[in-house]
Amino acid sequence: MTGELDGEVLRRLRDHGPLTRTQLAQQLGVPRTTLASPLRQLTEAGDVRDGPVAASSGGRRSVTVAMPAPADRVFLALSLAERRVRVAALDGHLTIESGVSIDVQDLGDDQASMTATVLRAVDQVLRDRRPAAIGVAAAGTAPVAYVDLAGPLAERYDTTPAAAVPAARAMALGERRAGAARGIDDFVAVRLGGSVTLATMSGGRLSTGGSGHAGEVGHLRVEEFGPACVCGLTGCLDAFVSASALVAQATEQAHRGRSQVLADALSRNGALDLADLVAAGRTGDPVVVQLARDLGQRLGKVLAGVVAHADPLRVVLGGPVAALGAQLLGDLRTTVYRLAPARLAEDLDIVLSEVGDHAVLIGAGSEAVEAWIAGGRSAR
Repeated sequence: MTGELDGEVLRRLRDHGPLTRTQLAQQLGVPRTTLASPLRQLTEAGDVRDGPVAASSGGRRSVTVAMPAPADRVFLALSLAERRVRVAALDGHLTIESGVSIDVQDLGDDQASMTATVLRAVDQVLRDRRPAAIGVAAAGTAPVAYVDLAGPLAERYDTTPAAAVPAARAMALGERRAGAARGIDDFVAVRLGGSVTLATMSGGRLSTGGSGHAGEVGHLRVEEFGPACVCGLTGCLDAFVSASALVAQATEQAHRGRSQVLADALSRNGALDLADLVAAGRTGDPVVVQLARDLGQRLGKVLAGVVAHADPLRVVLGGPVAALGAQLLGDLRTTVYRLAPARLAEDLDIVLSEVGDHAVLIGAGSEAVEAWIAGGRSAR
């Protein structure tokens, strides 16, 4: 029982930050005296420490219980996205201490260069510290060269527990800890990037599905005879609204002379990328505005079904394509509210991520801390 209670104490501190002993007892549903022995053992092991003094509630101010400072124990999180790798060091409360972001699109499938580049970034962030655990979040369309990164990381940090999680699920964990879903147990996180993926949090628990692949809505066929998708089928949602599909549509419109802003960017750079679309959208470019509106409408039809099934209180949009912002959000909301069951939609919020790319890193860090707790805790 004590071992189980140790783990639950650490999970509460991870998810809520420093807590007083009274707050911990209330959250765990046990008498405060029951925590005396587990907290003493955790303190002796260096797994918790005295934190800041809590705000006064009218009586004597209490010292909180906190996770170790990053100088004593650090967790490593990696976000492997379509074009960038982000690496961060976090403390046990999932506060990002330091991090770097590197562009890897020019490395292609060069395994050796990819591995060396990522390991250099890891060394830069860790500064000769050994991580207590590593969490890796990967987008479904991340480069193939990412696949073998776990091996070199495990070899470099021998015996360090590691955890892998899809980017959308990491985003959900991060948004619940520090973003637009704070304090919400029932919500859907949607990541818009190289593919459309989502994660459903129900009753505070992530749904992974029977095969572990729940949320891959990008390969839901929305038009039987639509454009070809990278999966080999036609008419998938990704074929219309993934980052590459949007760039392809924008490029075609630029060649046709429908957007001077995009045509100038195409002439200047030789090719368009998502950043060009986002920049053009901020100027009110009609082509990008229409692409964003079409995206919102197509995605809204899919999410209306998700809302009918999962009954979330909030939908949070993140990922690179979510940077298109207002036009996307407006048509998405209109479509979902029009098509979803009325009694489920009336209390539903649809919002953009509050923490952006950090959500995935925080979620990967959360999985790292979980691996450390489940693995028996070590690595100081």
